[in-house]
Amino acid sequence: MDKSKDFWLLIGLSFTIIAILALGYFTSPTYTQKINFYNSIIYFLAVLFIASVTLVVLWHGFKEFGVMLAIILAMIISLLGVKAGLIAVLMTYIVWGFAFSIELLLAHNGVDSAIRWFKNHYKPNSFKLEFKIFYPMIIVMHILLEIIPSIIYKEPILDFNPKELHEAMLNELKKI
Repeated sequence: MDKSKDFWLLIGLSFTIIAILALGYFTSPTYTQKINFYNSIIYFLAVLFIASVTLVVLWHGFKEFGVMLAIILAMIISLLGVKAGLIAVLMTYIVWGFAFSIELLLAHNGVDSAIRWFKNHYKPNSFKLEFKIFYPMIIVMHILLEIIPSIIYKEPILDFNPKELHEAMLNELKKI
């Protein structure tokens, strides 16, 4: 019940923001102000769209995501062109890569919910594929979450072995 309340609060907040921006658009005395409000509405809807797609991607996992990406990509390309489609693919790679990497690093550190998440969403073959695809993002996350903070706070860097991480997760997935 509480999650439903949060959902409706978020929907109401989104419509309120759009209504306030639309009110600003219709009551603006100059063309420049109208364009600024119009652009604000467009940017807000774009951010809302990106957040929604990100949540859907995280919820469904990679398999179902392939179909949704194809549909969404077709809409983006038909409405905004090929450059926008390429940007959408790049941003999707970055967002899903960060989500995959964070879950993988959490699982590597023994967080039970992350291990269950992998068991619910992956089989060994699908994990191998995504591990290869998102390997650069795993390295970036290690740099952002371990190396840079250890330099700033002058703490020792924890051992990070991608091959060991890969093998350990495959062993967990084979236990199913």
